Amino acid sequence: MPKTIETIQDDLTYPEIDIDSGLRLKQLNATQAEQLFSMTQKDMEYLSKWLPWPKHTHSSKDSKAFIESVAQKRSKGEEYGFGIESYGNLVGHISLMHLKDDKEPEIGYWVASNSSRQGVTTKAAIALTQFGLDTLKLKKIIIRAHPDNIGSNKVAEKAGYRFGYLGEDEDGPLNIWEITP
Repeated sequence: MPKTIETIQDDLTYPEIDIDSGLRLKQLNATQAEQLFSMTQKDMEYLSKWLPWPKHTHSSKDSKAFIESVAQKRSKGEEYGFGIESYGNLVGHISLMHLKDDKEPEIGYWVASNSSRQGVTTKAAIALTQFGLDTLKLKKIIIRAHPDNIGSNKVAEKAGYRFGYLGEDEDGPLNIWEITP
């Protein structure tokens, strides 16, 4: 009998990472799709400035598909994605991606505009980086950030990453930040 998303989520390793008394990373579940979609819609312009995926998020079904995709990838050890929760409220998402493909392991993140500039993203990036290096024994992790995205570049730097090189993707130039154990 094939597993459902609910049984997959029940079996996932490392479902959450506590950061401090008010902040944790937690695997999202399908019941949070509407909340995730609402956050995305509220910050569509803010998020779309730096990220390609918001413009493809048209309904809570898209958010549910994202949550299910992350759970599927986690069940295969390909990716670890977490909602960022501050005092029990979902404020963003962070993922450690490219664990079983030909790309370098990478952390990607976003937070709602009303939670930016509070250190939440930096703490989340530090926690997920430690998880990747210490628990998963990764040899290197990167963060890619548009050169003009000052906040994302500061998160990488404050999380202990060093500037590696200027790269590029289909959307333009990217600063590539790197960290090793």
